[in-house]
Amino acid sequence: MRFHRYGKYEFRDTERKRAAFARKQKAEREALPLFADQVAAEQIDVDEEMTARRLQWERHQAIDRKRRADKWREARRRLNDYQGSVRRALLAYWQGCKWPADPSYFLSMLHMYDTGRLSLDIPKA
Repeated sequence: MRFHRYGKYEFRDTERKRAAFARKQKAEREALPLFADQVAAEQIDVDEEMTARRLQWERHQAIDRKRRADKWREARRRLNDYQGSVRRALLAYWQGCKWPADPSYFLSMLHMYDTGRLSLDIPKA
């Protein structure tokens, strides 16, 4: 079955992100000039923010990978519900089509077949 591996991307702590965070904090202080000292006291360090962003990035990546794996499992489960000749025809169509090798596209193809919007030449068994 056509399958595209989900890439693993590392969080990048860049100077642009750090500068943007510094601008954000400065704008927060300037928005309330009478309370600038109090606002500054509540603001976190840029290193703490980058650490929090890194952790959030890793959590989000894990959630996305799990969601994608669950969709592939659902697609394979649905594919196995078809009879052998239909299953082979669907797989042959999937292998030859130009759609991205993504579980959402595969599930869409199965839905199209189920609703009659995709017709396949299925040999009679």
